[in-house]
Amino acid sequence: MFGLLLLTALLIFFLERRHRLGRERLRQGLRRASLHLEQAQRDATLGNWEYDRGFAWSQGAQRLLHCGKEDSLEGLLNRLHPADRGSVQRGLEALFLQGSALTVNARLNLPRGQQPVWLALRGEAQPDGRAFGTVQDISAQKRDEEALRESEQRFRQLFEQTPRIAVQGYDRQRRVIYWNHASEHLYGYSVDQAMGRYLEELIIPPAMRSQVVADINNWMIGGPAIPASERTLQRRDGSPVTVFSSHLILRNLHNQLELYCVDIDFSALKYARDALRQSEHRYQALLNSLGRSAPGRHSTDGDPG
Repeated sequence: MFGLLLLTALLIFFLERRHRLGRERLRQGLRRASLHLEQAQRDATLGNWEYDRGFAWSQGAQRLLHCGKEDSLEGLLNRLHPADRGSVQRGLEALFLQGSALTVNARLNLPRGQQPVWLALRGEAQPDGRAFGTVQDISAQKRDEEALRESEQRFRQLFEQTPRIAVQGYDRQRRVIYWNHASEHLYGYSVDQAMGRYLEELIIPPAMRSQVVADINNWMIGGPAIPASERTLQRRDGSPVTVFSSHLILRNLHNQLELYCVDIDFSALKYARDALRQSEHRYQALLNSLGRSAPGRHSTDGDPG
């Protein structure tokens, strides 16, 4: 009987010890996971939050917002730029009251002259009335977008001020997204008439359309680029127009592919070349005619007498 009690006590002791070791390993594992998460959030300038009648911010979120662990909705709004508070408040109200996902960007309210700090707030509502989400510093992304926007604006201004170079922009589906004044003059479509219409419907002769569409689609998925070349395209009235056409593919602010065509009117040059060729033919025909009618070209019998 004593042996059975001793064995039971030893079994309970080992089970309890195993349980304590398991809990310790679990705590250590959670601690390591927490440290890894915190490091990842620091690297990604990211933090997370929970809302239950007030915000509870992670350490990463506290660093981004320069706040304590807990905060109110009013406290959060006061930390944001006045121009962005309205959109954030509307987004949070829709999240808390309607369960709509939160996706909004806002600037921190910083002293005048400091470089803007942009934050992306994301969140989802839970069935129990709470909400969880993240906050991330997206300032670098915003600066890149602004630099790209300024570059695009300079690009458009450059080609708007170049009267003899027609530039057209098309989206992934070949619909017009840009049409400069030179394109209006060259092809006969105004900007309003061209915007949103397909490339092949506007300026590609019917016999070329299927091949042009196939070449563009192939290029968009990584195939060979369309080479610059002289092409005969089509004006609005159906008349042919000869251009030297170059093409390039760019990515826009949303990482979407766009096709741009740069066309130089070669109609005058083609007319001059055709006129020169016709002139050469007439000159050659004249020489041949003169050669046939020149004295001494006809044969005679016997000596002159």
